[in-house]
Amino acid sequence: MKAVSASTNALDAYRAGVELADAMAELNPEIIFLFSTVHYEQPEELVEAIYDTLNNNQLIIIGNSGDGYYETHGIEEVGAAAIGLNSDNRVQWHIDLEKGLEDSPTEVTDRILARIVAAGKDELPKLVFMAVDFRTDASLVGEVIERESRFPIIGGMAADDNKMASCFLYCNREAVRDAIVAVAAYGSINFDIAISNTLTPIGKPGTVDEAKGANIIRVDGIHATEFIERETGKPVLQTDRGITSLTIIDPDQPGIRRLRSIVPDFSSSDTSLGLFGGIEKGKSVQVCLAEPELIVREVYERCREQKEKGFEPVGGIVVSCVGRKWLLGSEIKHELLALTQEFGGSLPIAGFPSFGEIGPLQLDGQYTRNLFHNMTCITLLIGE
Repeated sequence: MKAVSASTNALDAYRAGVELADAMAELNPEIIFLFSTVHYEQPEELVEAIYDTLNNNQLIIIGNSGDGYYETHGIEEVGAAAIGLNSDNRVQWHIDLEKGLEDSPTEVTDRILARIVAAGKDELPKLVFMAVDFRTDASLVGEVIERESRFPIIGGMAADDNKMASCFLYCNREAVRDAIVAVAAYGSINFDIAISNTLTPIGKPGTVDEAKGANIIRVDGIHATEFIERETGKPVLQTDRGITSLTIIDPDQPGIRRLRSIVPDFSSSDTSLGLFGGIEKGKSVQVCLAEPELIVREVYERCREQKEKGFEPVGGIVVSCVGRKWLLGSEIKHELLALTQEFGGSLPIAGFPSFGEIGPLQLDGQYTRNLFHNMTCITLLIGE
């Protein structure tokens, strides 16, 4: 496996695509993971330029918009980044698209996963990357992917520049909305997935009494906002975005941590809590607070653990919650520096700040079921 990453700040979509393609031409990529900001009025011109420049109709392109982008050389607010892979045909790639996500998130996710499994005939995928439009109940997408435990799925919810108004997904020559795009890898692919999502628990757990969609209405017999104030000693504020979250407690699986970030803008009333994905009635939850020093330290620990396994990557993809970016500010750079410190400053990397993350945890050397996360950084390393 070989990899090359590139980035551009060109604001003309076609020119940006040409610059990315020129940087990867020598690699002759089989697949390109493309992450851009939402500032391109005609994002389909970006992928059109890549196909025109590389002149390869068999090329697969998948990706989405984000709140900025990640690339080996830094994190930027405007432009696009990409990582191309060439396995010398040892990996077979299958891309799929399903629209209508906003109205039918469960059915759409079920259908695209069923087709991906069917595409392999007698072989299950080794790995799936999934990009999802954020304008849906992400927890319903999460319920479907959690049922699928036969292969790891990583990816996330597309994003915009913190306006929560629009996003788009890339599927080969198209730039689409209201959809899921997924690509499956079959054959010989070596990879390692690391997840950083440790926050500090505060107060005592409570039980969700009433919930609707991505809103929590009552917890422990009181309004959801009162529950937060009871446990933290202060009311929920707009400035809590990226700081205050709820962790879902599963007594049968204490090692599995799933976070839901509180987003005041999403609240349906003054007493409910809007989240980046719902929590079912009857679930136990605990308030967690994000501490910048802890977040940064954990990223370095996860990368060090990947290095200690003896894993030698040729490239990496990073999907990290926008809440971490809002909280850390310029210190978000450590999510890249941790990788380049362990694996070298020339490691090809691309990725995006997301409105929700998808990926399994590692417990006792095995991947768990696929989970939907908030306030999480997912690092996918791809090796020889």
